[in-house]
Amino acid sequence: MNRREFMKTLSFVIVGASILPKISYGKERYKVKLLYETNLPFKEDVRLWVPIPYDIDYQKLIKMDVKTTGKYTINKDKVYGAPILYVEFKKNDEKQLKVTFEVEFTERSVDINKLPKDNTTIPSDVALFLKPTEHIPTDGIVKEYAEKITAGKKTQLEKVRAIYDWVVENTYRDPKVKGCGPGDVRRMLETKNFGGKCTDINSLFVALCRAIGVPAREVFGLRVKPSFLSKGISSVTKDATKAQHCRAEFYLGQWVPADPADVRKLLLEENLTLDHPKVKLIKEYLFGNWDAHWIAFNHARDFQLEPPLKSVKSINEFMYPIAEVGGELWDKLDLTFEKSKYTVLEIL
Repeated sequence: MNRREFMKTLSFVIVGASILPKISYGKERYKVKLLYETNLPFKEDVRLWVPIPYDIDYQKLIKMDVKTTGKYTINKDKVYGAPILYVEFKKNDEKQLKVTFEVEFTERSVDINKLPKDNTTIPSDVALFLKPTEHIPTDGIVKEYAEKITAGKKTQLEKVRAIYDWVVENTYRDPKVKGCGPGDVRRMLETKNFGGKCTDINSLFVALCRAIGVPAREVFGLRVKPSFLSKGISSVTKDATKAQHCRAEFYLGQWVPADPADVRKLLLEENLTLDHPKVKLIKEYLFGNWDAHWIAFNHARDFQLEPPLKSVKSINEFMYPIAEVGGELWDKLDLTFEKSKYTVLEIL
């Protein structure tokens, strides 16, 4: 279905069913003022790393205001360039931090019909996202699945679309998974347990794309407003403490947004089936588009923070604040959900 046919279909279905969202393409711009705050009860020395929204073509960090009883620096990791707020608190001192971020962000829209069918050249900075990592392997069972899913497809675009469709059709959102899930792709395929949350589902998409030679990456961030697609996808209005979300991109001449995980979240939260008209429309939209309800932190995976952690060699991902307490790595979900808070102060 080409873009014009899709829009005709969309208009027809909306006329016949008011439950469907009105889809737009890259026109809406928003500004958010977001507060991150924590008051840690620990008596030991504490080192804290907080993700910072990054600057990219669809998003700009306008302002950041830091107030803390500790000593802080602004850093980037050495592999992915993920922006990091690093704070040190001394033993027995008050451990308070308040950071206000002002971020401008927009919808993303790429016309799939205008993409090259294959990558003729891959820039060196993009080639990084062909490499395997601890949680994103590209050999063995991952390669086998990728080749099976894309059998008979001739172009890279056709293969990526086949992977996207397979991931949407074969995974499911598991609400029992903690946080956003570990995104352990090899384990998912070996156990044939395709349940998980956004990091699990979108990491599977990314690994399968890399296995066929298409650069792909997860993008980690935070939901900050309701999604026009569905309140089941995001209903954030003020409290965004538990609103972390991982999206995905693949590269065909440019970075192209995708989000199979949110299709699966829609299915669960609205109790719909794959053949429901709303699911079909949103599935089509989320291959080449992101709606503007979310801000991006980074696309870093299986890497070391800056300055480095002392307790571990690398972390899985960085969309939750990370802390070492007395030299030991603290549970990121306990730190985020119980001892810290994200609050949306204003949306413009």
